[in-house]
Amino acid sequence: MMDFDPFVLARAQFAANISFHILFPSITIGLGWILLFFRIRYTLTNDTHWENA
Repeated sequence: MMDFDPFVLARAQFAANISFHILFPSITIGLGWILLFFRIRYTLTNDTHWENA
């Protein structure tokens, strides 16, 4: 059986954690801006396609 250094395991865990922490909030913030764009387009045009999107 192979022994792993706890320091290396901790760094790998931190890398996985920070990767998800960067990825998901970025997607959430971007989605918020896209939804705002759709809402503004609907408000300005009254086209129901923008509201349904």
